[in-house]
Formats: sequence, C-alpha cells, structure tokens
Amino acid sequence: MTEQVETPGTHEVGAKFETRRPARGYPEPETVTPVMTEQESWLVLNMIPGIGPLRFRSLLRHFGSARRGLDASVEELSAVEGFGQTMAEDVVRERAEVDLKAEIESLRKVGGNFLTLKDEDYPANLKSIYDPPPVLYLKGKIEKTDRIALAVVGSRRSTSYGRAVTRRLTFGLVEKGFTVVSGMARGIDTAAHRAALDGGGRTIAVLGCGLDVAYPPENKELMEEIATAGAVITEFPFGTIPDKGNFPRRNRIISGLTLGTLVVEAGERSGALITADYALDHGREVFAVPGRIDSWEARGCHWLIKQGGAKLVERVEDIVEEFSCLLDALEMTPLKKDKAQRAAPELAKEEKVVYDLISEQPAHIDSLINCSNLPVPKVTTILLGLEMKGFIQQQRGKMFVRV
Repeated sequence: MTEQVETPGTHEVGAKFETRRPARGYPEPETVTPVMTEQESWLVLNMIPGIGPLRFRSLLRHFGSARRGLDASVEELSAVEGFGQTMAEDVVRERAEVDLKAEIESLRKVGGNFLTLKDEDYPANLKSIYDPPPVLYLKGKIEKTDRIALAVVGSRRSTSYGRAVTRRLTFGLVEKGFTVVSGMARGIDTAAHRAALDGGGRTIAVLGCGLDVAYPPENKELMEEIATAGAVITEFPFGTIPDKGNFPRRNRIISGLTLGTLVVEAGERSGALITADYALDHGREVFAVPGRIDSWEARGCHWLIKQGGAKLVERVEDIVEEFSCLLDALEMTPLKKDKAQRAAPELAKEEKVVYDLISEQPAHIDSLINCSNLPVPKVTTILLGLEMKGFIQQQRGKMFVRV
C-alpha cells in the first residue's frame, strides 16, 4: 500500500496529493505528484508574468476555472481573448518555472494567507472595481466593517503641518468607525497608519511589493503592528521588489478598498494624485486638505480643489457628512443578503428612481443624472450606496449595471 503525503497549508493549499506509480517494467521508484486545488491554481496563474487582472478574467471566462486554464495547451490558450500565440507560449513556459511549494512555504513563514476573487472574505469594495486583483496576499484579517473605509494618502516628503493634520483627521475618522487605508510609504502614509493605531482603530496597508518585503525598511515594525490591528495586503508574489511601476497598481487597490480618498499633501507629480484619479474613476469621493500657498507640497491638493475634483477639508465632519446617508443605510441594512432579497430590494424613493434606470445593459453616470432629474452629488451617493448593498456594479468608464 502506497502511503499518501499531506502537507497542511494556508487556504487548504497543498492538502491533497496523488500517488503515481511508474509503468510496468521500469525500475524507477514511486513518485508523489501533488494534485493542485482550484485555489492553488489561482495562485500559480497570479505568479505568471503578463497575466494581469484582465487576462485572468478572460481566461476564467473562456475555461470556466483557473485549473482548466492552467492545464491548457498553447493552442487552447492562444484562442483566449487578450492572449495570442506569443503570450500563450510565454504562459506555458513560465508556468513550468513557478514554485508553488516555495510560495506556500513563504506564506506559512510570515503567518500569511491568500484570498481569491471567488472567496467570500474578499473585500466587497475592491471586488466592485473594473480590474480587481484576482489574488490578494494577506497578513492580518479583513473584517466586514472594513467596508466603511477611507484612504488617507499624501507626499513622502511631508511637512510637520501635513503630519499634524493627518494625525488629527485620522483620529477623527477612526472615532467615527472608519478603517484607514494607505500605502505604508514614508510621510503622510506612515502618519496615517500610526495615528489609526494610536487611536485604537483599524488600518490596512497596501504594498507595492511582496509580503516578505518591508518597504521602506524602517517601517518593518509598523508593518507588524498593522497586521495585528488590521491587515497588510498585496497582489504581488513573494520576492517582488518595490519597483517603481508597481505603485500605480497598488494605488488602484488603495482606492478600490475605500469609499473615498483624502489627499493631505501632494506635489504636482505625487503618487497620491494617481490614487485620487483612481478614486474618481471608481466613482468614489475625493477630499483634499489645503496648505500654504507657497508650499510645493500643497500644489497637488490645491489643483484638485480648483479643478472641482476634490472637496476641501478642514475638519473630519467635512468628510463624514458626505457619507451620512450611506452610513445610515448600511446600519439599517444587513451587509449580506440572499438572492431573493437582492431580486426585490427595498429602497428609498430616490434610490428606486436611480435603480430603475439601471439594467443588465451598462448605463453611464451622466445618463442616470439626466434621466433621474436629481442633483449630481445625490446620484453619486445613491450609486455608491446601491453598490455597497450589492445591487449594482460599476464598470470601467463610470458605467453601471445591475448585479
């Protein structure tokens, strides 16, 4: 009788193995070949260079599962939308180089986990954006209350004024029950995470590198603290260095996790403005703190305010009041509904006006504003509320469809 091998792992990874004997007449010893689970297949595909969120989605749509897509031939892969012959050949070559066992061991060593888009615990806010990461590496825990979250971002070259304002506003946000999300960079990001922890609140750090890399290095201890009072997450596999090109991708996750983004200080080319741009594209609120007119680090915030892309913030109430209707609705409505409830939602009068204008065919926000005869801020708040309740989903280009 051949002994089977079990390797316990996070997310039940590596738990099942298949024993294969050599063909008769060959003297080779027995070999044990792991049987990959569907969740592990997601992990492997995420580790293959070139398969981003959109190709990942095309692959799942074409094959019906990550496992089938991972086992596909070059010919089969080349027929998938967004692949082609060259990409298919690259995928087949790269998948042979993926060391799943090492990745699982790395997760185990840091006490981490991973989530896929199919998992119930995957952040609901993030799932609703156009290109959510198929896989999230996670250290810590995502709570349902983290749906009430705000991004606090800003310059790495922060001033004492910026850090003080960040601390005061963050204290106010966690007191109101908001989870604070940021990128763990130097300056404003670090100040936001630290203030959330000091205020006894929850905070989530989104990395532009692997879960095994503390960046900046001086924030290694802070990273551990965040994992105990919130979560540290990334879409990048272990060993991924904090390359410059990773941070715009990270910023879309920061925005996607939240109801809105607060920019405290930002230069004219600050990465914080990229996060604000994603927030606008995701249909989320954007806020900005004004600074001195002669401050270089205030120019980005002033530009957002002057362009009408951000609301000027002087106190935490300026932020909270934008979500008052939404927060009331979420307190009265269970976060999780069954399919029957979703089919016939109970909505307020103005919510029903907007909801009835949305179908399975994408509708642009401008069309919804014009047809509803409601003010722009009201329609924006209603759409966000319907999205949070799980009745609609936003697609790229501010298009909305029923779920």
